[in-house]
Amino acid sequence: MVKKTLSILCAALALCGLQARIMSFGDPAEYGLAPSPENWYDINPHTWDVFVTFDDEKIFGTNDPRRTVAGAEFYSTGVMEGRKVGDFTAVASLTDRGPFFGGDGYMDLYYFAPVDMDKYAQQIAFFGGWKYNLTKYVDIDIGGNIIYSTKRVVGPGMVVEGMGGETLRGDIYVGFTSSKVFINPFIFAGYDPTYDELRFTTGFGPKIPLYEATGIKGLSIETKFTLGYVRAQRFSGSEIASGGYWRNEYSYVQTEANLVYCYEHLRTFVGLGWALHNDGKYAPNGAYLGSDNNVWVGGGVGWIF
Repeated sequence: MVKKTLSILCAALALCGLQARIMSFGDPAEYGLAPSPENWYDINPHTWDVFVTFDDEKIFGTNDPRRTVAGAEFYSTGVMEGRKVGDFTAVASLTDRGPFFGGDGYMDLYYFAPVDMDKYAQQIAFFGGWKYNLTKYVDIDIGGNIIYSTKRVVGPGMVVEGMGGETLRGDIYVGFTSSKVFINPFIFAGYDPTYDELRFTTGFGPKIPLYEATGIKGLSIETKFTLGYVRAQRFSGSEIASGGYWRNEYSYVQTEANLVYCYEHLRTFVGLGWALHNDGKYAPNGAYLGSDNNVWVGGGVGWIF
């Protein structure tokens, strides 16, 4: 297992790519920020300065610009944390970004609806967090999520008969990103108490404007590459049918590239992605979990408020 894990990690580092469902996770801070300190070793005092004003308008950014997007998306295959969690999947999303406490507050709400609802679970995911340009080169990101599934699921949302499962789960995470490097690198650590699961992710997500090459304003390529490691003491959540818990450990790679076009309040995109994990295709009870290598296409349209 260790040898297999090391092999996939090395292969991932050799790739040039992109995380499935590009979202705020791993993005640098953007809203509600003051200029970073001049020296790389200085800590930015802006969030403290905002707090000691005790001014609600400054703390919550009442009069500052923010960005809210409602969207409808589709994916030929639903993938989370390197694992297949649905065939053709429709997604409704609502994302909000704005100043908060001297930094960048964000909230994301997603509804995942695989077409084959007899085989897969629908999932509602809420992400919330806060980003801050901690130093000249490093942003900190602190957040968490809560996910509800319409069926008992294991891991990132797989329905496996006889292997336990939970309908409600969530995690907390802390990470570091950078907007000073073109590739926008990030690294995160998270913990899910439902599965007693540690997660480590790293990667990068460059966004490439295409105006100079095409003359089209608002056209860009958004990419994200994620290398993840999961170690769960209760991957099954509750006890499995034969007693005990499903303990699990695996690594995965998820990549995605989207062609994005924004015009006034409209945002559209089309793209493709690929994911690979080294956890095998079968659960301990022999149930088939789907391919360990998934490719998908996707697209969507959104309205920017």
